[in-house]
Amino acid sequence: MRMKKVFSGFLAMMVMGLLGQPAFASEDSSAHARTLIIYFSQPEEMKPGAVDGFSGASVLQKNTPETGSTQFIAQLIQKQTHGDLFRIETATPYPRQHDALLRVAEKEQQTKARPSLKTPHPDLSSYDTIYVGYPIWWYTMPMVIYSLFEQNDFAGKTVVPFTTHGGSRLADSLREIARMQPQAKLVTRALAISRNDISAPDVPAQVEQWVKQVQPQR
Repeated sequence: MRMKKVFSGFLAMMVMGLLGQPAFASEDSSAHARTLIIYFSQPEEMKPGAVDGFSGASVLQKNTPETGSTQFIAQLIQKQTHGDLFRIETATPYPRQHDALLRVAEKEQQTKARPSLKTPHPDLSSYDTIYVGYPIWWYTMPMVIYSLFEQNDFAGKTVVPFTTHGGSRLADSLREIARMQPQAKLVTRALAISRNDISAPDVPAQVEQWVKQVQPQR
């Protein structure tokens, strides 16, 4: 009787397979290739109309004082991709005042600092497409983004950079990412939006069109 039940169960699984359903549910059967949007965004307090080419990057948004411009773009990307969203935060907060932030960013760059994180990065092995967002500080990525690429393995993953800037666009960031992660599939059609244009009404449509161009098709 027991053998009969075992055989019946096996037959049922074979029928399910013939009907197009998986005969065996592996641990990954319900999983699918996922997208992560990981970003660093530091809101700044700047005088209206201030122009600066050294930092750029994350200014306060109207009516949303906790949202920096890089975070705003990250949220637009998440809306298009339905990916997971993760904000990089350092254990020691950065100054919100613009000039003070510039001084800290310059010192970190000169000393090649690697700031410690408030919370660890998510497990990147769960993702195959990773958008990485950052401001441009002193013509390069913030040092915490260097930590991200130095301390994690992006081999075989599609890496899609995006940045907000004060005039430097992508600066040297694509070259630096390629140097640190030579085995990654780096998308060079990266998105660079001036912080002065963040509030423009066409930015959401611009981000949507860009995502359609760079997001791998499943």
